[in-house]
Amino acid sequence: MPLYLDRHYTDGVSEEEIIEAHELDLNLEAKYNAKFLTFWYDEGRQTTFCLVSAPTSETITEIHSESHGQIPNDIAEVNQTEILSFMGRIADIPSTVKPEGAPVDRAMRTIMFTDLVGYTSLMSRLGDDRAFKLLREHNNIVRDALTKFAGREIKHTGDGVMASFDVADQAVRAASQIVNEIAAVEVPGEEDSGERLSIRIGMTSGEPLEDQGDLFGSVVNLASRLCDLAESGEILISDKCETELSDDSIKLESIGNVSIRGFDEPIAVSKVLS
Repeated sequence: MPLYLDRHYTDGVSEEEIIEAHELDLNLEAKYNAKFLTFWYDEGRQTTFCLVSAPTSETITEIHSESHGQIPNDIAEVNQTEILSFMGRIADIPSTVKPEGAPVDRAMRTIMFTDLVGYTSLMSRLGDDRAFKLLREHNNIVRDALTKFAGREIKHTGDGVMASFDVADQAVRAASQIVNEIAAVEVPGEEDSGERLSIRIGMTSGEPLEDQGDLFGSVVNLASRLCDLAESGEILISDKCETELSDDSIKLESIGNVSIRGFDEPIAVSKVLS
């Protein structure tokens, strides 16, 4: 199950009240299938942090809302091994190494794949050093968006990134920011040609298999195929991703049912409009 760190700005709230609120959260663990591992209070900054294992980030908000009404200002998914090693609390949470035959975790996710368009050609034309600088710029743009919109980088795919989001709206917002910022990056040349980088993105929602920090299954495969299908500068999403969206400001254009390699039935696909 994912591990999250939430942050509350608790100006005017005493440490005793924070302890009481934590105890109220503990009373709802079983109801929401969550575990509040610890919390700590930064008195100087009037900020409280909670470390929580929960099915989704929304689960944490629901628990806080029901137990005491102190909604977190920020929630971020964190790497279990790194944060628990840092805190010296490995024994407080099940090991990320599962015994052979143990079930893998499943939870609703929106999976994103990015692909830097024409990167192989750029390497040939610009040389490895200059092309790699562009790839690093791509990586920085993608990772900044993941941080801003609560996404988690699963792995680097060579000239792209695979990422996971708990909230489909956040995934689409991140994708839109990535496309716009990549399009502003100038490709170096002997003359100012005005050439810009371009990216394509594919996304879908579902319950991938999660094991050892990686994600697997048809959900992942479909997101990858949609990325391959997208044109330069496009964001393509499946109908399952569309049904997870709740933000009416996100505008889509249907491109119809598309036959996709590896899937028996055509997939309803839409393009995110800028």
